[in-house]
Amino acid sequence: MKKFITPLLSAAIIFGGLFIESTASADDKKAPAEESARKLPFRGKIKAVDVEKNTISLNAAKGKPDRVFTLAKDAKLTLDGKEAKLAAIKAGMFVGGSYTRASKTEANAHTVNVKTKRTPRKKQPKKKD
Repeated sequence: MKKFITPLLSAAIIFGGLFIESTASADDKKAPAEESARKLPFRGKIKAVDVEKNTISLNAAKGKPDRVFTLAKDAKLTLDGKEAKLAAIKAGMFVGGSYTRASKTEANAHTVNVKTKRTPRKKQPKKKD
């Protein structure tokens, strides 16, 4: 009986180890694709709107190029909480939303929330020592 169980158990351990290793390497290959599809937040002041190209440009930090977001086909665009068209958006308005990176230089906006007036930021409570 021992002669039968020992080889069978050894084979099970070897084959089990092969499958675990191949599953781990498959998970590693999926990680970059999921990372590129991750939605990231953005906010700022609109510098320009191009209805023909379906893009919104935001002011950038000093010495950096403006941030340009192309609206995705399924993008949700709101102006002061109401659904709006891109033609209603003007330069100087404040915007926030989420986007995904199409490449290092291109970004696709999925949610775009535009406000005519800047909303005040909530003040952080002071930490007590």
